[in-house]
Amino acid sequence: MSTNTKLRLKGNGQKKKAGGARSVQAKSDDSIMNTNDSSIVSKRCVSKLYFPDEPDFYEPFVPKFTRRNPLINRGYWLRMHAIEQIVLQFLEEDSRKAKVIVNLGCGYDPLPFQFWHRHAFISQNATFVDVDYPQLIGRKRDLMLTNDLLRDALLKTNLRSSKPPVYSRSDQYMALGCDLRDLETLGRVLEAEFDLASASILFVAEVSVTYIPVPDADAIIRWASTLPDAHFCLLEQYLPQGAEHPFAQTMLSHFDKLQTPIHAVRQHPSLDQQTSRFKNAGWSTVRMSRNLWDLWSDDAFTPPMVRHGLNAVEPFDEWEEFGLFAGHYFLLVASNAQTEKPGGSIIVGRSQMNGSESNTIDIQPLVLKHYAPPARSSLSPRRFGTVFALGGDTVASHGGQGLQSRLASLDVLEREGSGTKIQPCSVTPLQPRICHTVTPVDNEAALLVGGRTSPTNALADCWLIKRGTWQQVHDLSPARFRHSSVGLKFPRDDSDISGVLVFGGKTSDGTVLDECTLWTPSQGWKTIPVEGARPSARFGAAISTMGSAQDWGFLVGGIGPSGTVLEEVWEWHAAAAAHPQLNFIDRTNNIRNNTTNLTVGRIGASLAPFGDSMLLVGGVSKNEIHSLREDFCIISKDPDDTTIHIANPAMALPESTWPLFVGSGVAAVSRDEIVIAGGGAVCFSMGSFWNKGYLTIAAKGKDAQPWTVPVSQLEEAAKPRNPTSHSKANSKQPAKAKRAAGPKYTAVPRVKLQTPEDFGTMIAALEPAIVEGLDIGPCRELWTLEYLKEKIGADREVVIHECDSDRMMFKNKNFRYMKKPFGTFIDGILAGSKSYLRAVSSSQPNKHPTKLEDDFPTIASDFALPELFGFIKERLHSSPLRISGPVALWLHYDVLANILCQIQGSKTLHLYPPSDVRYLSYPPGGSSSNIDVLTSEDPALRHTHPHIASLKPGDVLFIPPMWSHNAMPEEGTSVALNVFFKNLENGYAAGRDVYGNRDLQAYENGRRDVERILKAFKSVSNDMAKFYLDRLAAEIQDRSDEIGNER
Repeated sequence: MSTNTKLRLKGNGQKKKAGGARSVQAKSDDSIMNTNDSSIVSKRCVSKLYFPDEPDFYEPFVPKFTRRNPLINRGYWLRMHAIEQIVLQFLEEDSRKAKVIVNLGCGYDPLPFQFWHRHAFISQNATFVDVDYPQLIGRKRDLMLTNDLLRDALLKTNLRSSKPPVYSRSDQYMALGCDLRDLETLGRVLEAEFDLASASILFVAEVSVTYIPVPDADAIIRWASTLPDAHFCLLEQYLPQGAEHPFAQTMLSHFDKLQTPIHAVRQHPSLDQQTSRFKNAGWSTVRMSRNLWDLWSDDAFTPPMVRHGLNAVEPFDEWEEFGLFAGHYFLLVASNAQTEKPGGSIIVGRSQMNGSESNTIDIQPLVLKHYAPPARSSLSPRRFGTVFALGGDTVASHGGQGLQSRLASLDVLEREGSGTKIQPCSVTPLQPRICHTVTPVDNEAALLVGGRTSPTNALADCWLIKRGTWQQVHDLSPARFRHSSVGLKFPRDDSDISGVLVFGGKTSDGTVLDECTLWTPSQGWKTIPVEGARPSARFGAAISTMGSAQDWGFLVGGIGPSGTVLEEVWEWHAAAAAHPQLNFIDRTNNIRNNTTNLTVGRIGASLAPFGDSMLLVGGVSKNEIHSLREDFCIISKDPDDTTIHIANPAMALPESTWPLFVGSGVAAVSRDEIVIAGGGAVCFSMGSFWNKGYLTIAAKGKDAQPWTVPVSQLEEAAKPRNPTSHSKANSKQPAKAKRAAGPKYTAVPRVKLQTPEDFGTMIAALEPAIVEGLDIGPCRELWTLEYLKEKIGADREVVIHECDSDRMMFKNKNFRYMKKPFGTFIDGILAGSKSYLRAVSSSQPNKHPTKLEDDFPTIASDFALPELFGFIKERLHSSPLRISGPVALWLHYDVLANILCQIQGSKTLHLYPPSDVRYLSYPPGGSSSNIDVLTSEDPALRHTHPHIASLKPGDVLFIPPMWSHNAMPEEGTSVALNVFFKNLENGYAAGRDVYGNRDLQAYENGRRDVERILKAFKSVSNDMAKFYLDRLAAEIQDRSDEIGNER
């Protein structure tokens, strides 16, 4: 039940055309089967983390454990949970018939073994049937029979001999190798092996038949309905708001790029259409048709204790992105069993339920406008930052997750001609953070509260920004993130109290808060008492004042400790007698909607005053995905009674833009204008979506003044200039601005070598150099892209990196590993595709380094390593071929020395000496940097010593060990060959080193010693431990500096 499913032509799936070329269908089948590799790795991660006491049934198929990120883990957990619940319900039905579970497109999924372990009693009279491609089922059988755990489990079910298409058979299991479209074979084998007239059969298709053309998939569904007692469980993608929704766009593009398009979503995009699909195929009852996000929130399907237990496994805070993923996958269960009533009721999502409707209020039409970022704009893409207004002429965005890392920067929009209240800046005194709040105190000042760096590291610091100056104020304890905040003002005695109210949030240990805290300039933070009822603990709720009021408003949505979106609406009032206090009124039962499916209960929405009402923007609801129009919701209250009106305003929407209002920030700049900035999401494992520019919402007919993007005067002065255009005025820049200009670049020298001894001297110097005038063979003239395509073979499959950006970053993996025909890859980069090939071993890529003569023998003779590089030949490690489109390789270092031979095209490399490593953001144990040196404004880079190497065809660049470097083609495409070699006599780590970047044994040992040192201090207090650890760190740094000075 992995996404590897799927079809094979009758007979041999590896059929070839005349001349030996493999058929298009065979290549498509391979691409589909390859999706199993990713999904089964993810499922093993879920199994190992979330079921640690269970035997590892995935290990035989995935020997190497790879930890996925929490979003992918939780998404796969939900998929696995959904399938398990349906199979369990099927087995629990007392039909007094033999039960058969047929897993269509099973891949390496160990569903039978899991059920025999978890639900042994109820599974003892059931037979599990795995169906998939013959060669995949054959491999699965071999892996099962050579693994003690799986083989012993099969033997207990009376395993007996069998022959294809039945690859394995026992009393409780059968493995059938069969193209899913070969219904003749599928039906014949099932009929021969089972008494179908007296059996109850459940067909399970988890993200499998969607890879089959729709007519073939519909044929399977129709055929299954003809069996006497059949059930069908389908879990796959759908498009709740069409193909133009940002998540849907990203998802469809992802599968298209993998050359495994998902077909059913285009013909049956909605739940209603999927239900009709099954009814039209002969199924008398569709018992369930719901998206996974809806099922996550259903206490009967996913009990609160189960949801809560997941949080103990790993920290999780990707709620909106989890909702987007789960809201685009559905679970449908159909049946033709005679015990079912024909036309039986469907368990549906919220959109098909009745609601309380009202059309009595008059909502003024609104206009949503999108403004693309200006050329060379300083607006940084960011999500889960915060947006705030200072008066009606300045809007600022702070913090959030940027393209490569969390941000501490500040972007600014201002009215034309208004003057700058606050400077945009790339660096602020604050630690980078997300999920914090910045709330205006007045027209010149705003208060920043909390946030987090990670879900287990909430921040307590609070800052007041006033007239562009950041001033730290009292911390708010406990530290929190995803809290709600609102500025308020209310009378007390002869004066007004102004401050910021903070409600709820989440702490580092996962505690969800329900406290109300008030900050005032005179008294700092004070817990404010609540009279009577109060909202339950929650995080990610939205709060705002109503209209022009400053002492009352509404609190809506959020997520509680049970992990589901709360749908309550609370009215709040602030007042002061002897002390400030709050009063809450639950208005949930007073709501009147103007549509049946509109809800204000959301996670991650923004709420802002608008006219005499308030406007709710974005977020993710409890049950389903919003349309663009449903992202906006007007909340108003009748002045004479308690009725709360919820309505979709009439909106004029931009024609070519569908923003994703997740992680975006909203600021009210006047009674009838709102500015929205930032936003976007990680779309599961399928890529990321970023909003660009900014948007405004205004009442129709209101002409707002345009906004501009100012540039920091300091940063503008700091930008490096073209030396030929320097004037006297330029030379008089303030010293501070000059220091901000960044590091000094050094050109890598060009040299000519005559003898091997010359090269030995170069190696000993451990400095990069470009060697000119070498004869590296006819490859310089021959290796055009067309020549390579012809000689290597257009049909040969290669693994490439593919990126949507022009810079690949290893930290956030903004690229995808894809398997493509070499000819398709070449055609793509010729057309401008941001793709990159770093060749790997064609036989065992995870075990052996690549060598040109072994992996590309048809072109190996074109390249000749000059005789003066005899030292390299003696110590050769690998020789990877590198072919690139217009995309930069991330900053990294290699432990082995190497030469880079530029053969076609030109390329520029930035290189940094080993002494710069402390400034380049390398994670512990990693050889790939977390920083993009080409765009980053990190002040640490000012201390680096970059070298620039500009390579043209025929140049050979010597890259010493530990010199960090990136690479960027200058002319669109590049062809180069790396040759790695061992320049040390000893010191390398024992074992496998495929890429030449495994760290030295001493470093690996040292990292283990660090862990032992840390454990040694566990028995003392934290302050004592830190005291001694700081001393040890200083001693190591001093010794390191001494070693560096000895050179």
